[in-house]
Amino acid sequence: MELRQLRYLMTVADEANFTRASEKLFISQSALSQQIQALEDNVGTVLVNRSRRGITLTDAGEILYRHAQRALYEIEEAQTAINELEGLQRGDLAIGVVQTVNDYLLPSIVAEFTAQYPQIKLSIQELSADDIEHKLESGELHLGIGFIPPTNPSIQTQPLFNESLALVVRNDHKLAERHHLPVSTLDNLPMIMLSQSFCTRRLWEDNARLAGAQPDIILELNTVSSILSAVLKTGLPTILPHLTLQEERSNQLIQISLTDPQPSRTVGILWHSDHYLCSASRAFIDTVESVVNNMTNTAITSIKQ
Repeated sequence: MELRQLRYLMTVADEANFTRASEKLFISQSALSQQIQALEDNVGTVLVNRSRRGITLTDAGEILYRHAQRALYEIEEAQTAINELEGLQRGDLAIGVVQTVNDYLLPSIVAEFTAQYPQIKLSIQELSADDIEHKLESGELHLGIGFIPPTNPSIQTQPLFNESLALVVRNDHKLAERHHLPVSTLDNLPMIMLSQSFCTRRLWEDNARLAGAQPDIILELNTVSSILSAVLKTGLPTILPHLTLQEERSNQLIQISLTDPQPSRTVGILWHSDHYLCSASRAFIDTVESVVNNMTNTAITSIKQ
């Protein structure tokens, strides 16, 4: 059993097609089929179901896939540790970030990190909070920036700041002159919101329910940028984190703080307790902390311990 054969098996399973897998691996389809057959001969059982409807793994193939995934990740960690013994700061760093935080925080972090560590290749994935935890578990991500506490007890965290939600309105809206609003006053208010798959939406609904409010959600969108554009075009308000507004929009959109209750949550860095926290990961954590500490927006309250 060879490492390349395990990689071939994983790629075939991920692509569910020999042709696509061979293209991704830059080998011929016949060579790929031969290597999978050799792997099956080695383990003594069929690993891949081949049919006109596509490629799937057998039960044995699923078992080998999971073990291969862990084995290959351990090898990558070993290589990283060896590189660091030689004083190297290089390689790849995969980071998962929830969308709302990615929109206002990541550009500054990436700019500072890449300036200081130009040899480290960053891969930033915008994911849901659940997907971040799942990919930290599988080893597909080194770090995550999301909400804490996590649902997975194997995920370790470091708090960064408390993030509060605010009502965002166009500057000609009837509420634009208000500085604070009880959540209950938004009952029956026509609004634009992120879809229910977002933690921001679920947090808002929990707080609205506590206040006995039921806003009239007439439009759902799945990106922060599209929501801000829709608010500007329609004049309908929305609920987003305080730090979402960009400077170029600040003269057209107004943020109004919400109270009774104040919708808020903790943003933090996440990593898996069983995975090696390499020097690049630790450097990225330091950069995140530096950027957060330098933010002067009053919407952030530091909770660093």
